[in-house]
Parts: sequence; structure tokens; C-alpha cells
Amino acid sequence: MTARQTVFRAAGIVSGLLVLSRLLGYVREALLAARFGATHVTDAYLVAQEVPLALFAAIGTALVMVFIPVYREVVQKRGVDAGRRLAVTVLNATLLLAVVLVFLGWATAPFFVPRLVPGLPAHILGLAVSLTRTMLPVMLFLGLSGVFAAVLNANRFFIAPALVGFVSNVVVIGALLAVTGPQQIHWVAWAVVGGAAAAALVQLPWLKRLGFSYQPSLDLKNPVLMQIGRLILPVIVTTFAVQMQNVVDRFLASNLVEGSISALNYAVRINSLPYGVIGAAISTVLYPGLAEHAAVGDEEALQATVSGGLRTLAFVLLPMSLGVVAFREPIVQIVFQRGAFDPRATAATAYALAYYAVGILFFGWLDFVNRCFFVVQDTLTPMWISLLMVLLNIGLNIALVGSMAQGGLALGTSLSTAIAVGLLLWQLKRRMKGFAVGRVAQAAAGNLASAAAGTAVGLGVYHLAGGLFPGERLAAQAFRLGSALGTIVVVHVLLAAFLGNREGADLAARLALRLKRGKS
Repeated sequence: MTARQTVFRAAGIVSGLLVLSRLLGYVREALLAARFGATHVTDAYLVAQEVPLALFAAIGTALVMVFIPVYREVVQKRGVDAGRRLAVTVLNATLLLAVVLVFLGWATAPFFVPRLVPGLPAHILGLAVSLTRTMLPVMLFLGLSGVFAAVLNANRFFIAPALVGFVSNVVVIGALLAVTGPQQIHWVAWAVVGGAAAAALVQLPWLKRLGFSYQPSLDLKNPVLMQIGRLILPVIVTTFAVQMQNVVDRFLASNLVEGSISALNYAVRINSLPYGVIGAAISTVLYPGLAEHAAVGDEEALQATVSGGLRTLAFVLLPMSLGVVAFREPIVQIVFQRGAFDPRATAATAYALAYYAVGILFFGWLDFVNRCFFVVQDTLTPMWISLLMVLLNIGLNIALVGSMAQGGLALGTSLSTAIAVGLLLWQLKRRMKGFAVGRVAQAAAGNLASAAAGTAVGLGVYHLAGGLFPGERLAAQAFRLGSALGTIVVVHVLLAAFLGNREGADLAARLALRLKRGKS
């Protein structure tokens, strides 16, 4: 099995689990929409949920990014036991930080929450503060999950971290099935905390298999911990800056019509499926290999992996991007339109989704290119570019929101991310002299052409299926949409293989082999 086939296989397993988790996430969001609609209550809940996620999801992500290359270096030079001791020290330092942030967040919530969304009515701001305080303990369990995932991924155990979303969504879905009215939104908030706790605990059996055991020790003078501390601060800023894009969007959306924050949230949920599941799976599988190449100084293998990762992401994400743009309204209808989520909410969500979806490739590339800098322990370059990205996002959002409402906010986010990725690739080219960015761009252009052709054929199939299976019943809608999206994928893969695209040829060959085995 070739290296590319190994990546596809491992990424397929991880993405399959992440897709399952994300599908449950859509069930969760659909139940939230059906119970509470796109109203001020959901606006308050989403703002409150964003606060602990923005604060500590950035730290948890940074831990994974920084810990893996440092851990691989420690294991390479000092052995597995030294790596285990480092993991325990990092875990205890993370928990200590989380406890401090929970108490600070609880005390300052009445001050900072109203400033995040000043356009909400006073009674809704009070609800947002209350829900924020309820959900702040999520940070403790996000910290645990971040360290656990870092250790497991560093040892190429990908399944348990991929189950995190599945477990947490099941808990929240249970709460949403039990609630009956807007006044019970606090039940959902407590379920978010319980789901985060369960998601952290589910990884423990895999950690035990690796031989890790908890020790109540905290060696703050450990030089490797100090190294992680120096590296992680810029990464926290980088990942927090990405989170801040959503905060900026919601700040400005709070001054638009009721439900605009919710429309943006539902659009992000759909839009993040391609790059947040498929793209993230590819990046996750490649990352330990990148770290290992960097640790042993194999520059040629590192550049080949970087280039291959970018091409693979373009091959996978571009047809998804065009498919979501073309079929945004049917997608929103199938996923969310029921109960309190009416056609008006569908139209508002689909409008934002179109402008988010044009940036799907850049969202996927941003995560991967940042990781390429992290493995060579350069965390400052992504930090400065991410800060510039936030400033660009704010400027573009202010310029576009007046004429395009929530669509302008989505487009501003996509454009600022695209510019940031361009700057990162430019800096990566300067750092890796042999990095063939031109070949990556050429491959992306070819993938865009084959994806566009697939989308054109998919639109024809959608209208043809509409004549064969008319009506608004869910089964008919799902058949029409599934046929169209499946056509885009098939045409894209076949054209890519015909045009000599390596990723397309490899995938087409694997599919042909499976079909041959199925017939025999």
C-alpha cells in the first residue's frame, strides 16, 4: 500500500467517525431549531456557548498542535517514559489554567457578555449571562480532551479523539428531546457540560492501553514544559483568532433583524462539514508524520507531505464547496426546516451559507498550513498572519454588512481567510525552498475545473430527478439532493483521473478494485 493510499485509508476511517459525529451534530442543531427556532432565545444560547468554546477550544487546539511535535522529539531523544511524564505535567498545568479561567469567567460574565452582543434586548442579555455561567465548566473538560487527543494522536491513535463529538452530541440530543419550551433552555446548557465530560472520559481506555496513568505532579520547572509554554502562546492567539471570526460575525449580526445570529450559526454548521470533518481528518492523519519528518530533519519527505496534503485537500474540498453553493437552499431545508424553523429562517440561513461555502477550501487549507509551521516549531508566523486575518475580517464585515446583511458577514470571513492562506503559503515557500507552490496551484485549478463540470451535471440531474420525484416530502427532497451531490463526486473523480490528477487517479483505481472484488 502506497503512502497516499495509507493516508486515504486512515483519513477515511477518521472522517467516517467524524461524519457520524457531525450528523448527530446536525440532529442536535435540527432539534434546537425545532424547539426554539431562529429567535432571541437561540441567539442568547449560541452566544453563551461561544464564550467557553472561544476561550478554551483555542487552548485545547493549541495543545494538540504544539504537544505532538514536542512529544515526538522527546520520545525520539529521551524515550517513551519521558514522553509520558511530559504528558502528565501538561495535563495538570492545563487543568490548573482551566480552573482559573472558569472562576474568572463566572465573575466577569455580566461585564463582557453584553459587550459581545450589544444589540440584544436587555432581558435576553440577562439570559445570555446566566447561560454563559452555566456552560463555563465546559472548559475543564475541553482541557482534558485536548491533552488526551494530543497524546493519542501523537501515538497514531485516531479513533478515540474522533469519538468525542459523537458522545457529547448524544448527551445534548437527549436533553433536547426532553425539553418542551423556551424556558427550559438551561437544561440544554447543562447537557452541554455533561456531554463535554463524557467526551473526555471516553478516551481513557485508549490511554490506558498506551500505558498512561495519572500522577498528581506538576513540574513547572521542566524545561520541555517551558518550551511548550513558549510555543503555545502564539498558537493560542492563532486558534483564538479563528474563533474570533465567529465572535465578530455575531457582534455585528446582533444589530440585524431577529434570528440573524442563529442564521449565521446554522450556516456555519453546514459549511463546516466538509473542512471540519473531511479536511480535518486528512490534516489529523498527516500531522504526526509531518512532526516525525521535522523531528528527524527529513526536509524532502516533509515538503512532499506538505504538497501532497494541500493537493489532497483541494481534490476533496473543491467539489464540496461548489456543491454547497449550488444546492444551499435544498440542503438547509432538509437539515433544518421543521417545527419553529420556517421558510424565512431557511432563506436567511441559505443566503449566509452561499458566501461561507465559497471559502471551504481556504478554511481547510488554513488549518493544514498552520500545522506545517507548528511542526517546525514556528508558531509566530501563523500568529501574526491570524491577527492580520481578524483585522481584515473586521474591516470587510463592516464594509459589507450594510448592503449584504448576514451574507456580507459570511463573505468577509471567507475573503479574509483566503488572504491569510495566501500569505501563509508565501511564507511557507520562503521557508521551504523546494516547496512547489506552483504545482499545488495548478492541481487546485484542475480540481476546480473538474468540480465545476461535475456541478453543472449535478444541477441537470437535480432538475431531472425533480420531474421523476416531485413534491416536498423529505424522502423526495433527499433523493433529488443525494442524486445531484453524488453526480458531482462521480464526475469530478472520473474527470480528475482522466486529466492525470494523482489523487483522482488513485481514488478511481481503489474504487474500481473494490467493484471488481464485489463482483468476484
